[in-house]
Amino acid sequence: MSAFRTVPVANPTDRVTPGRDDSVLAGAIRACRRHLTFAAAFSGLVNVLYLAPSLFMLQVYDRVVPTRGGATLLLLTLILVVALIVFAILDAVRMRLLLRASMRLERQAAPGILLRILGTDNASAAQRGQAMRDFDTIRGTLTGPTIIALFDAPWAPIYILIAFLLHPWIGVLALVSALLLGGIAILSDRVTATAARDTQARAMLATREQDVSIHGSEVARVLGMRNALITRHLLERAELVRRQAALAGTSGQFLAVTKFLRLLLQSLALALGAWLAIRQDISGGAIFAASLLLGRALQPVEQILGAMKPLAAARNAWRDLDAFCRLPGPGASTTALPAPVGRIDVRDVSVLAGEGERALLSDISFSVAPGEIVALVGPSGAGKSTLLRVLSGAVMPDSGEVRIDGASLTDWNREQLGRHIGYMPQTPSLFPTTVHTNISRFQAVLAGESEGLDAAVVTAAQAAGAHEVILGLRHGYATMLSTAEGGGLSAGQNQSVALARALFGEPTILFLDEPNAHLDSEGEARLVATLAALRQRGATVVVSTHRTGLLQAVDKIMVLRGGTIQIYDERAKVIRTAGPAPVAAGGQR
Repeated sequence: MSAFRTVPVANPTDRVTPGRDDSVLAGAIRACRRHLTFAAAFSGLVNVLYLAPSLFMLQVYDRVVPTRGGATLLLLTLILVVALIVFAILDAVRMRLLLRASMRLERQAAPGILLRILGTDNASAAQRGQAMRDFDTIRGTLTGPTIIALFDAPWAPIYILIAFLLHPWIGVLALVSALLLGGIAILSDRVTATAARDTQARAMLATREQDVSIHGSEVARVLGMRNALITRHLLERAELVRRQAALAGTSGQFLAVTKFLRLLLQSLALALGAWLAIRQDISGGAIFAASLLLGRALQPVEQILGAMKPLAAARNAWRDLDAFCRLPGPGASTTALPAPVGRIDVRDVSVLAGEGERALLSDISFSVAPGEIVALVGPSGAGKSTLLRVLSGAVMPDSGEVRIDGASLTDWNREQLGRHIGYMPQTPSLFPTTVHTNISRFQAVLAGESEGLDAAVVTAAQAAGAHEVILGLRHGYATMLSTAEGGGLSAGQNQSVALARALFGEPTILFLDEPNAHLDSEGEARLVATLAALRQRGATVVVSTHRTGLLQAVDKIMVLRGGTIQIYDERAKVIRTAGPAPVAAGGQR
């Protein structure tokens, strides 16, 4: 039935402990410590073997050339070949260890990060949107040249010490050279750090704004805003390009100076070695060894300078992601609660629009008995959608609590409770996958495809009156939805599929936000029949509406105005008392 085929995978929550005091990221890094420790050890062996060419050259000039020893040259060559083979093997093993560390980090941290991105209200939308990109930056650093440069950097002092053993003046030159290039690297970082952060932030903002413009391009064309938007984005891009060019120019200057100094200092080491050889303070072979040692001592410094940008990006990503991972994760009950029968109790719930802003809901308290159908009505801005989001647990109230069957929402395992809840928001929010997968709530990912799953999907679609609509699509239930608004469906089709998703699995409790907003009279009649069927099987339903057609199918009506309850009583009493006016004012947020 579905075009979505996969195999069962483990539940992500099995790998992490949401809400623990320790950071998910820090714990994952500790799990990779063994791989990183061995990689560092192999880096030491690799750096020791880096000395092989220098020692080979030293022996050739000091032993082979003066004695014309062909056998000695052959033996030295064989030793060099073996050393370089071992060097290559160790370097490959080091890279493999880093790759395995990256994979382990993915397995250990990604589930916890995704769980927080998709399951917590403690972070802003911007933080959730950036978290996975920060994680990919950190994980990519483990396999890139930056980590290699960091592993090689501690060996620069070893090469300088060996240069001192070769001759004190050569050691002094190596030390001064390393300090000089290191100072340039630190200066480069300090000079460009602020500009780099600002440029990155502006680039992200420009990308987000362009995405918003693409999303609203239809409105822009209709309202004659296209040229204005294009001009705005071009001005933003011009400013961004100017800043990027300035940053690249500054970084390029530091890099050019570093390369110049490295080549100059390496040549000066050769000249110093020649001068010392003339004075017979060192051998002829030591001339070239001095140049190679100095070059090797400076290479990690130059590598770090080249890796400053990715290193700074990784550092910033670590700081932001670690702070994100230390936020409280979604709670999980240690005790599995029984399946809910559908009683809802709301106690003194208040929701603020923002810090110091007006209240969207103020001290809301009411109860819904199991099997009751309650309609929320009221003018635009009354708080109907906000109340439904609070009841479903989509947002947490600033004060007060919601209880399902006597247990607070925070005491429920949300995955367990979610199987018994049907939720249809005002914007259906379908996902870019097949219609079948959307309705089934991605159950095939966890349990695999089955005829039983197909039957449950069709049953939900039929209950929502969406079955015929879906069969009319090009590929039926296998129709792939897009990332565009509505997934490529019309508003009515979108709403029908979203309602089918809410009804999937015959949930005990349903929260429906204006499910008849885009339905014609025939569709509304089907929806009334659906509500009657839900009442018959004892489901608890809270539905918001701005049209009177649904009121014939409800038990109680709640009239909201300004975030407070004006009336909450039996349908007949409310209609007799208030008349149709409360529900004629249209939808709300």
